[in-house]
Amino acid sequence: MQKYNILQVVKYLETLVKIPSPTGFTQKVQNFLCQNAESKKISYKETRKGSILYEFSGSKHNKKNIMIASHVDTLGAVVCQVEKDLLRLSSIGGYPLIYVIGDYCIVHTLEGKEYTGTILPDNPAAHVNKDLKNNTTLSFENIHLRMDLPLQKKQTLKDHVQNGSFVSFDPHFHHTNGFIKSRHLDDKASAATMLYIADLLKDDPALLDSLKANVYLYFNVTEETSQGVAGFPEIDELLVMDMGCVGKNLEGNEYSVSICMKDSHGPYHYGMTKKLIDLAKKNKIPHVVDIFPFYGSDGSMALQSGKDIQVALIGPGVSASHGYERTHEKGLLATLQLTLAYLI
Repeated sequence: MQKYNILQVVKYLETLVKIPSPTGFTQKVQNFLCQNAESKKISYKETRKGSILYEFSGSKHNKKNIMIASHVDTLGAVVCQVEKDLLRLSSIGGYPLIYVIGDYCIVHTLEGKEYTGTILPDNPAAHVNKDLKNNTTLSFENIHLRMDLPLQKKQTLKDHVQNGSFVSFDPHFHHTNGFIKSRHLDDKASAATMLYIADLLKDDPALLDSLKANVYLYFNVTEETSQGVAGFPEIDELLVMDMGCVGKNLEGNEYSVSICMKDSHGPYHYGMTKKLIDLAKKNKIPHVVDIFPFYGSDGSMALQSGKDIQVALIGPGVSASHGYERTHEKGLLATLQLTLAYLI
């Protein structure tokens, strides 16, 4: 099987996770995707909602249209209350608080300024609050953001920050022993893989000529709030690349590509999913087939909207989803190999 530069995928991934992009505040990552396409002369368009669509036409077969979708929006928060010396937050997406408390973050003000801060429980000093170690009732109502901004006399945070300011979380990116540890591997790991696929299609005329259909690479910016994909051309098949689940009673692992037969919204297209399983077996690609118990994707949203398309879901296994996530180069490679096998 052809060798691929998986370190280039990791490089794209590091770039992506270091661009703040909580849902609703994605202009920087949109700009990056547009500039990447322009610099490489890749045909693309931007939807009204801000998603980016790369376009590749195979020279032999142009009647069938396939779209591969990932998402570059992430979890995050929005300032909902500004008190004298702290901020209250409203969550964007499903953050377990255990993965939020104590984390560093950036406040993006409506004036375009950025301030660092830390997420803390109320009365956060262990030497002052004896009940802190026993507090099991934490919620977004009793945590706050401590902002790293010295205030002058008579100043309050309201002089610098307003309700509606977005908050992004430090990704803590590390690449060690083949593992990639970071926030937001859901779903920037898949998006990085798609960027590498775009490079391959642009740089290899033979690969482009071998495509069985016109191919669209869709980078969504509204997945974490279940808005789904929109503004794309007529397609026959939608292959969603999103993180594979790793956890109790699942087969998923960080070294394989997960092929999802069903998530909590229902099953994916049997024929398309079975084809992906057969391709993985034929090409000896490390893979698992799983049912994701608490999961929805852009594919399930497309199906619920009544789209007359075939939909399947794959992705690299990601440990500790919506927290301090981890995957491995082998999982990224397996996802890349299966996607290319499906396209040609």
